[in-house]
Amino acid sequence: MRKIILTHQKNIRDLGGLVGYKGKKVKSGRIYRGGFLGRVTPEDVEVINSLHLTDIVDFRSTTEFINRPDYPFEGVTFHNFVALINDVKKDNNKNEDSNLLWFIEEGDNGFQHMYKIYPKICVDPAGIEAFRKFFALLVSRDDGVFYFHCSQGKDRAGLAAYFLEIALGVSKEDALEDYLLTNEAMESKIKNLKEQTKNQPFYNERYEKSLEDVFSVDVRYLNHALEVIEETFGSMDNYLVNVLKIDIEKLRELYLE
Repeated sequence: MRKIILTHQKNIRDLGGLVGYKGKKVKSGRIYRGGFLGRVTPEDVEVINSLHLTDIVDFRSTTEFINRPDYPFEGVTFHNFVALINDVKKDNNKNEDSNLLWFIEEGDNGFQHMYKIYPKICVDPAGIEAFRKFFALLVSRDDGVFYFHCSQGKDRAGLAAYFLEIALGVSKEDALEDYLLTNEAMESKIKNLKEQTKNQPFYNERYEKSLEDVFSVDVRYLNHALEVIEETFGSMDNYLVNVLKIDIEKLRELYLE
């Protein structure tokens, strides 16, 4: 998989090259996963334009989508498929990083927060509808080039990527490896956030651990979501085919080679 590094967004990669159904590989240059594309330099815009995207899918909340939009790349159609309702504190004066840590004020911690959020994304009506729309879009035409993201490109987009890869026949081991690859991209983000907040009165060991847990991915988050999917819907196959309504045959026809 090819990584795309932007000035303020390190968690972008092409899913091309992953080995899928019957040993066929995911086509390069067709599907990219990543994070929010609002903070871009002119050089970043050139990089994104060189990908020749046709569609950008944003899994963030409507509040995030409206108040902190992606850069308006020319010739690209933008879609807001909300995968999680009320996922941020409604304070438009704060940035997304601050909003991701609002739960600390409610007495929660980072691990507990993320552990609870993951199944919610997968089984709540909003998440199911968002993923249905996403997969319907992917098979809607033969020549699309897609970029899908949430805020950091790790949770809502991470789950979408996992389901997509499993539907394409990628092994669970390789899909998990891609999911965990996000932690490499988030290292500098976490370091910078610690540096920015270390002199604040609220900074302590609990806050630091919560920050790490929120801005990274963890196999326990993913496994919890997969367990709840199996408990709720019987199996991953049933979830992909009958809940998310994925046309797996068409998806593989379009994106494997």
